[in-house]
Amino acid sequence: MRSSYTAVLAVAVLSVLVAGSAASADELEDLLVQVGRDYAVGYSSPLIHGFGPSQNANLFHTAAIPRTRFTFGVGVKFMGTYLAAEDQSFRTVRSNIDLGDYDPSFAGQNGTVVMAGPTLFGDTETDGAVIGYANGIEVFRESTIPGLVDTRWVPMVTPEAYVGGLAGLKLIVRYMPSIGTDIGDVKYWGIGGQWNLNAVAPTLPVDVMIGYMTQKFEAGSIVEADATSLHLGVSKSLPALTFYGGFAKESSSMDVTYVYEGTGTDVSFAVDGRQETRFTLGLTLDILMKLNVEMGHGDLTTYSAGLLFGY
Repeated sequence: MRSSYTAVLAVAVLSVLVAGSAASADELEDLLVQVGRDYAVGYSSPLIHGFGPSQNANLFHTAAIPRTRFTFGVGVKFMGTYLAAEDQSFRTVRSNIDLGDYDPSFAGQNGTVVMAGPTLFGDTETDGAVIGYANGIEVFRESTIPGLVDTRWVPMVTPEAYVGGLAGLKLIVRYMPSIGTDIGDVKYWGIGGQWNLNAVAPTLPVDVMIGYMTQKFEAGSIVEADATSLHLGVSKSLPALTFYGGFAKESSSMDVTYVYEGTGTDVSFAVDGRQETRFTLGLTLDILMKLNVEMGHGDLTTYSAGLLFGY
């Protein structure tokens, strides 16, 4: 009964957090519609740089999976990725282009356009700018948009459930049902599987596991992010305590679509996440419940924690 109550409470807390995320997505859409594609790419790319590694974090808390005993659990995972300092600002230069694409009064005149300013995780008090140059002389300058949230920390939280125990196999599901907001639905899901290699090599001194996970997050009608992880985990269990580590090959990508209000044209682009590999170290405490803490390091560093109830 206590486990069920805690799981319900965790989902309730998550719903509040996701509602807050939806408000941020609404503000992001309000900002992006004011700029064109090239500016939007530089401005929004850090979202997947941080969100992708967070999605692929805390996928396991042990490599041990029973071979003949049924096991299951439910709980909640908390993840956060620390961005690089350069993810808070951007600068894009386009040379030998028609300046009329950015300022109709210069249609037909070739030159250079520089787009620079804070990203969505940059300075919220400073606007960016689009600057046009003809023959090295500035001919126009247009203020754009400020940052959305001034931070280098990109958090994420999700409920999770698992079931396993047959031939060392485990099924993992992450799921947040659709939540209606003024901007549309915010939803998230993930599914994956893991297999304990000790099922065929029972004399190994440690537990060894291989796994795969795929996940998707949608925010409103403008952002859709995907992430996948192929991972290897190793763990050693002591009474009430498990030490674990692992290595993963991972990927993430983000699709953004919106209508640029300046011209009324549809804008659509995709951005790949920066991180492709990760090393993981973690610790799980198992007393009445499973509490784990973990650090993952690749191109960026991700910290996470999980609270699970089950067997």
